[in-house]
This record gives sequence, C-alpha cells and structure tokens, in this order.
Amino acid sequence: MKAVMTMSTGYRPVAAARSTNPNVNAWLGTARSSALFVAAPLIGLVYAVAFPFVGLAMLAWFAVRAMPKKVKNVLLFFASPFIGLAYAVAFPFVGLGMAVWFGARAMTK
Repeated sequence: MKAVMTMSTGYRPVAAARSTNPNVNAWLGTARSSALFVAAPLIGLVYAVAFPFVGLAMLAWFAVRAMPKKVKNVLLFFASPFIGLAYAVAFPFVGLGMAVWFGARAMTK
C-alpha cells in the first residue's frame, strides 16, 4: 500500500512563526477566555430581553400563516413601512457585529 503525503506551501512560515513565539498562542487563548467571561452575562441578558419579542413574533407568524391570502396581502401592505424601518435600524448593528466577527476570526488565524 502506498501513501501519498501532500504538503501545503503556506505551512512553513506559519509553523516557523509559532515556534519562534509560543507565548502568542497562550495569550490569545487567555484573551478569548476573558472576553467570553465578560460577554457571557451580556449575551444572557440579550436572550432574556429578546425572548418575549421572539415569542410574540412567532405568534404573529403562525397567525399570518393561518390567514387567507387576501387578508395577508393587505396586512403586509400596511406593515411594510414598519418592517423597512426595523431593517434600517438593525442593519448598522448587524454590520458592526459582522465586522467584529470577521476581525476576531482574522486575529485568531
């Protein structure tokens, strides 16, 4: 049986960088744990605050799905400005969250 070993061309500089400074990986692990320790109660608070709104949204979703098509279209026509406003308010926070997420992923690689 023959085994073929393939090597990535970009591995050697990364491995060399890790071997020259091993404290960086330990520091990143400590920083990540500290950040999660601080963020955990805040994430829990967000879930606790959002839970009633999620429940009401699910109730509204089931009610809309049970309606006839014409009634649903009329209600969506009147609700569309508020839906657009909700998107306009939420997009900066979603964009900031994405920027933080990708930045954190880039720092760990």
